[in-house]
Amino acid sequence: MGKIDVVKHILRNANHGQFVNGSGGFAWAPSNVALCKYWGKRDSELNLPVTSSLSISLGNKGSFTKVKQEGDVDRYILNGAIVGPETNFAKRLKIFLDLFRPFGVHYFIDINSNVPIAAGFASSACGFASLVLALNKLYDWNLDKKDLSILARLGSGSACRSIFEGFVEWQCGDDFNGMDSYAVKLDYIWPELRIGMLVISTQEKSISSRDAMWHTVNTSPLYPSWPKQVAEDLIHLKAALEDKDFSLFGEVAENNAIAMHIVMQAAQPAVVYSLPETMEAIAKVQKMRAEGVPVFFTQDAGPNLQLLFLGQHEAAVLRSFPELELVLPFADSKVKQIVLVDENDVEIGVSEKLAAHIQGRLHRAFSVIILRERDGKVETLLQQRSAIKYHSANLWSNACCGHPMPGESIVTAAERRLREEMGFGVSLKEIGDFTYRAKLINVDLIENEFDHVLVGFSDLEEIPFSISEVQDYRWIEVSELQQELKDYPEKYTVWLPPVVDLLVRKYLQL
Repeated sequence: MGKIDVVKHILRNANHGQFVNGSGGFAWAPSNVALCKYWGKRDSELNLPVTSSLSISLGNKGSFTKVKQEGDVDRYILNGAIVGPETNFAKRLKIFLDLFRPFGVHYFIDINSNVPIAAGFASSACGFASLVLALNKLYDWNLDKKDLSILARLGSGSACRSIFEGFVEWQCGDDFNGMDSYAVKLDYIWPELRIGMLVISTQEKSISSRDAMWHTVNTSPLYPSWPKQVAEDLIHLKAALEDKDFSLFGEVAENNAIAMHIVMQAAQPAVVYSLPETMEAIAKVQKMRAEGVPVFFTQDAGPNLQLLFLGQHEAAVLRSFPELELVLPFADSKVKQIVLVDENDVEIGVSEKLAAHIQGRLHRAFSVIILRERDGKVETLLQQRSAIKYHSANLWSNACCGHPMPGESIVTAAERRLREEMGFGVSLKEIGDFTYRAKLINVDLIENEFDHVLVGFSDLEEIPFSISEVQDYRWIEVSELQQELKDYPEKYTVWLPPVVDLLVRKYLQL
């Protein structure tokens, strides 16, 4: 059975190609790091693994992909740069798109990724996952996550895990056709968990994961012991997640990574991804642990590391690894740098995010409003903030909000945050600004913001929101929302009333 047979089977009831969304399809998918690794295939054509694996998504690190049917040749854009058809990237993308391409159709693909490409940060995983999700919207397949996971696996094995957020298990299956080999989301949530991306090199790997995997399976005398190692590690990892036993969690993940690299190094010739800087960083992690700081590492097929630790040890880890890029898979970031401004929105400095809210310092922010028209009435998209947000949890608010990073424009930041929180992207236009200061309920924090309000439009019925940011969403007619804000203010965030007031006065003129 080949890939095209799998695609035909999954799309057998999907009317593939008969409906095409003229505005294109677009989707976000997170990168992921395997805590119990996938290394070895029982079927190279279908990317069927020898063992199951378990991963954690990397929060807002991943790829956002837009796809359209247009033109008489394929055109590919990666991070704003044209990708030539002669590149390995383009050739691999074309082979995958050919699985879904109706006769005579060509594609425009625009991929934006905020993880290093081909450097061991699962760029292929989030890339192929976001592409499959975008195709699902382009053609209105309405596939469930299981089928989408299988399709993503055909592009890159670990892409099947990037269809989901949080902890994910890729079940290896044993059917020859691979229809029982897909990812499933695990129900564990660990808000205190931190992942630190330690970038040692962004250079493309000297040997691809695909080639290194094949070489290891076929030449390493230690490979026969690998499946047993994985089976035991999966049991222990799940037990650690069940009990939130961080010591066991870190030990199993670190030892699994070490074992995988030992198996690779025993291949003939050896596959070695670590650089001297990698080994120095590993030694530093082990020294910190010996000194009482529980921090562990994992390493995929590349020289870079992912550090694993809990929020209570953030400061100690960041002091030892100041270049670390912090990822919070289940909670809003409390270490983000935000821009401090004066009453005229002139930048006067930066501050750590939580400190600015404790001190009540005026800082730059934005609020995004998404509108649509239904039966002659204007509706706006609301989100219900996640229960694990460190402030305003469970409250209803506008489509998304946030803070631009130092040096980042308001529009760029707002469009980025819309993708991160709500899982889709549209063009945004600023319509005005206001300032407000308010003491937040149930936390010792003060919102003191110079808030820029931006508007965009969408007709999406199904919003692929991030579960670490949002727990629900709804569309509501604007005048109905105005009344609800008066009748039930306790259900809404403190900044929503002035956002809606500005929208009505300056934009809708109701």
